[in-house]
Amino acid sequence: MVTKSFDLIQNGFIIPARYIQVLLMFTAILLVFHQRVNLSVAVVVLNKLNETTNTTQPQFVYASLTPHQRSSMLGSVFWGTFSVQLLSGYLSSHYGTVKLLLCCVLGSSLISLGLPYVLIYWGYESFIAGRVLQGCAQGIIFPAVYGHLAKWSPLKERSLLGGISQSGMDMGMALGFLCSGLLAVTPLGWTAIFYVPGFAGIIWSALLLIFAAESPQKCRYISHKERILIADVGVAATTAKRNAPTPWCAILTSVPYLVLVLVKLSHGLSIFTLMQQIPLYINGLYDYEIQVNAVLSALPFFLIFVTSHLVSYTAHYLLVVRQCSLALVRKSMNTLSTWVPAGAFVAMTLVSKEHVSAHIACLVVAVTTYAAAAVGSSLNHIDLSPNFGGMLVGMTNMAMTGMGVISPIVVAEIVKDENDRSQWNIIFLIIAALLFLGNLLYLFFGKMVAQPWDKIENNNIGNICVASFDVATIRNIVK
Repeated sequence: MVTKSFDLIQNGFIIPARYIQVLLMFTAILLVFHQRVNLSVAVVVLNKLNETTNTTQPQFVYASLTPHQRSSMLGSVFWGTFSVQLLSGYLSSHYGTVKLLLCCVLGSSLISLGLPYVLIYWGYESFIAGRVLQGCAQGIIFPAVYGHLAKWSPLKERSLLGGISQSGMDMGMALGFLCSGLLAVTPLGWTAIFYVPGFAGIIWSALLLIFAAESPQKCRYISHKERILIADVGVAATTAKRNAPTPWCAILTSVPYLVLVLVKLSHGLSIFTLMQQIPLYINGLYDYEIQVNAVLSALPFFLIFVTSHLVSYTAHYLLVVRQCSLALVRKSMNTLSTWVPAGAFVAMTLVSKEHVSAHIACLVVAVTTYAAAAVGSSLNHIDLSPNFGGMLVGMTNMAMTGMGVISPIVVAEIVKDENDRSQWNIIFLIIAALLFLGNLLYLFFGKMVAQPWDKIENNNIGNICVASFDVATIRNIVK
């Protein structure tokens, strides 16, 4: 009897197929965020190179840029990400997700390889255009990932698998900061900050073509037992969704969804500000060497990666073993991801500059507790609508990434002197206020069940305006 290549996997001898899909999602997000945050370290390196006269590295005169030009460089990737959210959300809900993921990572990686050349020889305007294009490619990532997870995650494992895949964002930012600082002191210099993750993304794309499967039904190495386990996830076939009308009016008048958007706006302002500004903030206050700056910038994100897995397994334990309600787990975790960071940001404004360890500790707490957002609110899109989950993520991310565009502009307006801590404190207090308000509304009006407009078979639902805030909502607030 001839043994076929995937017989061992089909007999349950190797990793289950859904875990392979989650690993692909994790690494895709990791690469995208590595390529997104590396510029925050690169600009610090370029600024230090401008102060050094005996360097042999290719240079760009970063010091000659105005604060708004610098903010444009940092925020340009979010301009592209913002512009494609609705389109990518629609495509992920109505078409396949594997091709979208390939376009996302491969496109971003190829652009990353060309960015140093563009900056050196064509100037910062062309570099910004390249980063905008890279942002367009990266903007596909979360709608595609959530659409893919909706088809591959059994209901009881959704929080666990979703949390693990989304932790790629934390590891991506951690490695982005750390590796960028270490690569900057290699013979290739600051250009290696863009080259290395670019080549890594090309290798990942080849692995995606080998191991990714659009759905359990189309997977060639899934076991029969696992296919049955995943079968009842409540997601309609792709062709059915493609022919179904999108319930725009119902979605845009759904209070649970609108509150979720506000929560993600507060998360976006918090994490994107830290993602873009931590190296500049640490450099402005303490002026450490680039390697030390990179380690301190990466530390909170390495810890958030660990915390995110602890949170995912805790949520899984509470839901499956302790039989806690999904609403209780989601709202508790989201409170941890918002009110604790808000308190840490306020504490940062009260700790004196001389207490470096206390200052860094507040920063670490603010970042690491954000990990609970993965199971606290991010997966709520699939709770509200398994069929249109990818599209909801696209809509939410369009608003959320808008914070990535606005944040550097606001910072440039408020922080005129990077060495002035009082100016940074204003930024932290604004973030804390929005985090507190967003979660307060989520506690009252958040929902963790599929909404009526999620049903594909009702062809008229797209023309019905359903406001989800009614008497039943009030009665079920604490459920």
